[in-house]
Amino acid sequence: MKRFFFILVMVMQLGNLFAIQPSRKPFLQIKIDGKAYKNGDNLTVISDQKLMISIELVGGRKDFCKFPDTYADIPGTAQILSRGSNGLTYESDGVKSEWKLLNETVLFSADEFVKVNSQPNQSTAEIIISNAKFSQSFVKIAVKANWQFTHADKITMEENTAEGTIYFKVAGTSDVWFSSKNIQANGMKNDEILEKLTVVQSEFDSIESSLIKMKFSAVQQSVRTLQTAVNEVKSTIDNIKLTAPSYQSHIVFIGLPTDIPYQDLGKLPEIKMNWTDSETLMQDLKMQLGKLLADPSKESKNELISLIQKCVDWQYKLPENTFVILSRYLPDLTLETIKLPKKIHSIAEDKTIADYTQTLNDFGSFVDHRIEQIPVELQKISSIQSRIQAVRLFDGMLRSYFSSVNWAEWKNTRE
Repeated sequence: MKRFFFILVMVMQLGNLFAIQPSRKPFLQIKIDGKAYKNGDNLTVISDQKLMISIELVGGRKDFCKFPDTYADIPGTAQILSRGSNGLTYESDGVKSEWKLLNETVLFSADEFVKVNSQPNQSTAEIIISNAKFSQSFVKIAVKANWQFTHADKITMEENTAEGTIYFKVAGTSDVWFSSKNIQANGMKNDEILEKLTVVQSEFDSIESSLIKMKFSAVQQSVRTLQTAVNEVKSTIDNIKLTAPSYQSHIVFIGLPTDIPYQDLGKLPEIKMNWTDSETLMQDLKMQLGKLLADPSKESKNELISLIQKCVDWQYKLPENTFVILSRYLPDLTLETIKLPKKIHSIAEDKTIADYTQTLNDFGSFVDHRIEQIPVELQKISSIQSRIQAVRLFDGMLRSYFSSVNWAEWKNTRE
């Protein structure tokens, strides 16, 4: 008997539990040319196309008023006098209560590629797609409903709001809506995500700049900031999908902020070796110049041209982008500081010397100056080569992090 009574009580409790459900959060039902769409849906359109959009605010207090048997937590003895989308009236213990929709405001908005023709607070509008060149556009709808509740002589107010966005993509166009040195995004454009991606690119640039300036303590902090910024992009996308489940956007991270310094790291040993060769070359040129006769002769002119050519050949054999690389770390070491004066360089091309004595003196002065400067330059290059090894550590950290990002794509730009 006790067991039967317990089961009966449980059934009654479960009946009460399932009789009343919480009202759904207010949301918009959207139709375009009679077809239903969800918040965040993307439509493919053509230029100059015209569409009719209609919206309806559902959920919230409307659920309560339209379906009181399901959503209204009114006393079981109450008598429902009227129900509907605009209100609910019921009476309990001789006291009348009423929910009433006072007004509902509707606002359509769009960017410059879509024109919306609508009347104030009307739930329908005409959409006209621009014939301008664009990849993606949108229409945003915001609805606010003001409700009044009257119980006896007491009056309270309530506001329900909902927003929705429909995106439009022109057939045959690219849907890339964000593109920078290290990031690309396509799909549905979103200003919140765009803002977050801009921050991520800024952190990419900051890390690269600090590495080139050898500010490694700043790099450590920026790496953490970059990871936080990337995580915020994901959080923003997740939050958008909570209200717009159909939202889609593909994020691609391209390379690493360590790419340039890491590639420089591989080129510096070759550059240093060439500088070491130049030190030997200049010492040899000085010795050969000392053997040349002071007075011009055909043999001495030819020998001087040959020595100048050796200097030109060394410059031409430098690794590709040598001075682009060096200028990042040693801005004072430029091509202008090491190249032959134009007048001497042209002799190697023309294979003729107009003023032997002047050329001999000028070339000798150039060789002497280079013999003095090369050891200083070599020391600076060696220092950079040693200090930049720290890039390997940061490159490994960042490579590991972006390899683990599974909600976006990462493109490795190095072999």
